[in-house]
Amino acid sequence: MYGNPYPGAYPGVYNPGPNVINPPTGQPQAQTLVNNQNAGYVCRPVTSREEAVASQVDFLGPGTIMPDFSHGMIYFKRFNPNSGGAEFFDFSVQRPPQAQPQPQVASSAPAYDPREDIEGLRNEFSVLRGEMDEMKKAGQKRTGGKAAEQ
Repeated sequence: MYGNPYPGAYPGVYNPGPNVINPPTGQPQAQTLVNNQNAGYVCRPVTSREEAVASQVDFLGPGTIMPDFSHGMIYFKRFNPNSGGAEFFDFSVQRPPQAQPQPQVASSAPAYDPREDIEGLRNEFSVLRGEMDEMKKAGQKRTGGKAAEQ
């Protein structure tokens, strides 16, 4: 009773019924492809940068990729509708960098031991504490007058 009224159609997908009038077939339909070309990047091998710069660009296409195998370069040219001119990019094919062996630290060097530094700081702190105590004692001996008597 509540099933799909149009057999062969997928449920949940709009599929007009047989009573819907189709648009007139006498008018040409809009095509997404221009001149039977694939909508994608055009690849055109070139032999030099000058040839790539001089090549023509399709205004409606995404751009032209031009590999130059003899010089290890890849050129890309496209039309920029905002500026009204062609943009030209060049890329070079480079080898991945070689991993350079890092010099190893000599194992004979002693590792850092913070105990010596901590012990030095303790000694300096105890010396400063002693000096401070002596200053307090000297300050107490000097006090005199009315304020000290009260």
